[in-house]
Amino acid sequence: MSLLLLATSGWLAVLVTEAAPGSALRVVTTIVFLLVCPGAAVIGLVRPLLGRRDHTGDAMESGALALAISIGLGMIVSEIYFLTATFTMSRTLITLAALTSAAALGALVTSRRAHRAPAPRRSVSRRREPQDW
Repeated sequence: MSLLLLATSGWLAVLVTEAAPGSALRVVTTIVFLLVCPGAAVIGLVRPLLGRRDHTGDAMESGALALAISIGLGMIVSEIYFLTATFTMSRTLITLAALTSAAALGALVTSRRAHRAPAPRRSVSRRREPQDW
């Protein structure tokens, strides 16, 4: 359920930008989305693929990593728009919302695959060659 909320978080931030400029709701929602959600979606996408590991300190690690990835994605998307001379804040926000939705929905797929029981392997009978070479 939280991945679905994460997938819609960007679109909520886009809708809130239609609110009055400078309103607290607009500022808080947009900043929280830009600093947390893209990175959290990417972490959700990649984490099930890493396999089992020790999860000590996992919340602090995930928070710092989500912040760093979110800032990095925001910088990359903004730079692409600056280099093509098409930068607008709304265009950047829509692109990040789309990337966040794609990563969060992809995380649903990878987490289901990771939690699914592994299929039993069939043994392949191999014919042994004589060792008289």
